Amino acid sequence: MSSTIESMSEYTAISFAPVQGFIEKSRKLRDLYGASLILSFLSYKLVQKAKSESLGLKVISPGLPDHQEGMPNRILIKGKFERNDVQNTLLEEWRKILLICRVWIEDNLDIPKDQYYWSQTEDQKDKQKGEWERWGSYTWEIFWGYGESETEAIKKAMDDLETRKLKRDWTAINWMGESSSLTGTDAIAWHQLGKESKEPGRSLTKQEQEQQELFYRRLSWLLDNPDYRVGKPSLSLEQLREYEKSKPDDIGKYIAVNERLSIPELVKRLVTYDKIADAIGMEKLKKKPEDPEFKDINREAGYWTGWFMGDGDEVGKKLKKLATRPGNNEEKREQELKCFTDLIRGWGKDFYEKEDLFPKGKGRVIYAGGDDFLGVLYSEESPKEVKPEKVKPIETLHWLLTLEEQWKDLQNKVQQELDLNFTYSVGFVWAAHQVPQRDILQHCREAEKRAKSLGRNRVTIRVVFNSGQFVEWTCPWDYLCVLNNYRDRDGKTWGQEPNWSQVYNDWEQLKSRHAIRLIETDKLKVNDYLATKFLDYYFDNAGKKIRENPPDKRWEYIAGNNKPLTVVQWIDDLIQVGWQLCSNT
Repeated sequence: MSSTIESMSEYTAISFAPVQGFIEKSRKLRDLYGASLILSFLSYKLVQKAKSESLGLKVISPGLPDHQEGMPNRILIKGKFERNDVQNTLLEEWRKILLICRVWIEDNLDIPKDQYYWSQTEDQKDKQKGEWERWGSYTWEIFWGYGESETEAIKKAMDDLETRKLKRDWTAINWMGESSSLTGTDAIAWHQLGKESKEPGRSLTKQEQEQQELFYRRLSWLLDNPDYRVGKPSLSLEQLREYEKSKPDDIGKYIAVNERLSIPELVKRLVTYDKIADAIGMEKLKKKPEDPEFKDINREAGYWTGWFMGDGDEVGKKLKKLATRPGNNEEKREQELKCFTDLIRGWGKDFYEKEDLFPKGKGRVIYAGGDDFLGVLYSEESPKEVKPEKVKPIETLHWLLTLEEQWKDLQNKVQQELDLNFTYSVGFVWAAHQVPQRDILQHCREAEKRAKSLGRNRVTIRVVFNSGQFVEWTCPWDYLCVLNNYRDRDGKTWGQEPNWSQVYNDWEQLKSRHAIRLIETDKLKVNDYLATKFLDYYFDNAGKKIRENPPDKRWEYIAGNNKPLTVVQWIDDLIQVGWQLCSNT
């Protein structure tokens, strides 16, 4: 009996939520960085707790457990990491972030302490929570799985985690007060939030509106130059209004004066200030004091932005495959899991730090956990009298054509060391200036999902207009270059700036005359003959080459299936997206 007990293995699988929701509630680029820093910090603290002397557990996944940036929230531990320890660690660290941010505001905003009602008073402790304390308790769902077995403990822990995810670990709170201007649902964070005398549903009085305005104007003014302004006498409301008129280009670096944020939205902005990040023990947005100041995205009229969101294909299945690979004992499975997560985390670290990834000053990776990443190509903000150079649509396409090369070495290593085929699917969104950032992120998520649903190892390019309408095209990575092969009627190719209006206008003419149809009925079936000949004529016999491919690389591989309607729609999507990204008119 004792020998059986000694041979038993035990593992713990951990995750927490919301992740995408926490990231997507964002208006500024700074929000995205703040959300990423917080999520990585919380995961990092869970990993460090497991490794601590008091527990002495071994971290299998994620790889690079001492590297905080881009730390995923999916964690596998060898040994039993008690659920209470997991929950207490996560909540303690989150509450620490909230406390440091709240105290910083109260210490520096020059508003009397007795006018703050947004947190617990001494006599309310253990009786009633304030608004900050509620966010401290009810922001995160924590999921925990445990497996114990002689042969498949890792799989049991992973399966247990997935089963427990079906039962939510979340408490809903009715937030009282005016709604955040970002989400429209959460209460606005200001010093009068939570004041008992304020009746639910009552609008702010004129005096309260001015107090709220003063709170946000002072906070905005202070954060625009915190190293110099902290400790200096604060300005009055009238002085702050005058300052805004006199120096409109110097305000709103962290918070625009007309923004009204909830507590977590406010915290995401504050943690990007290096002094606050230092106090928390979090990675800083500026790695060195001499680094250039963070610049947000220029969203003026005419300035489009390119967003890319990528995710490793079927990572969960690959982890389970490694955890149950026949012929391997539990120790070998553990080694392979660790090798896999080390490889993809190492790639994420390199990808994040790569200096020559973008045209100079026109792009950033916001986070890169290894199996997922998010970034943007954009024009930086600049003084009004200096117009920054626009990111051209064709530039984004040139860049996108090189993206797959970034993970070729990783794919080869994973194949050689673990005999796994590892690919990425990406959603790329080219967005007009009036499309809200939170909508852009949702478009990225949908585009990435579409790339996966059509076969994975693909990219979906979605062009989103100010109206919210969009066109999109999905193709395998090895067929993205078909845009390179366009040749206009004068014989000009991509390097000679071909006239894309020719292919676009000819295609639209054929559609208007119903020679090309994108809708099929029982009586009118779609025929793809003319569409594929059109593709041959303008795209260097692309249709013919697809027909001559091996059976597994023909239209079903490229467009999702080989039905004529699907083929014609794929060609239509190609021309619509190409017209937006490649046109020189």
